[in-house]
Amino acid sequence: MKRLSLVITVPLLVVLVVFAVDNRQKVELNLWPFATVTTWLFLLALGMLGIGVLAGALWMWLPLTRWRLRARSHERRVVELEAALAENRAMVTELRGAPRAEATLAAPVTPPPH
Repeated sequence: MKRLSLVITVPLLVVLVVFAVDNRQKVELNLWPFATVTTWLFLLALGMLGIGVLAGALWMWLPLTRWRLRARSHERRVVELEAALAENRAMVTELRGAPRAEATLAAPVTPPPH
């Protein structure tokens, strides 16, 4: 898994560095009601990419909240059931170790003659 991570990360970093070096010209970003910001093109592009990644992660994370809550609820229920199971097993072990009362058998019943 670590090797796969390196295979993906290293080329991506090389592409980002080449992009940054190639796009070092200054651009003016006019944020109309606020101000005008002068920055490098690669910072603007990578910043927008970062904002898009965060927005996409949030877009996918929010709908899954319901499932995460259900998983936590089920996990708590499993813990409760495991505790009850351990308690029941302890009771069974205790009952198996207790001396048993001797069962007395009654004399067999014979059917009446016909």
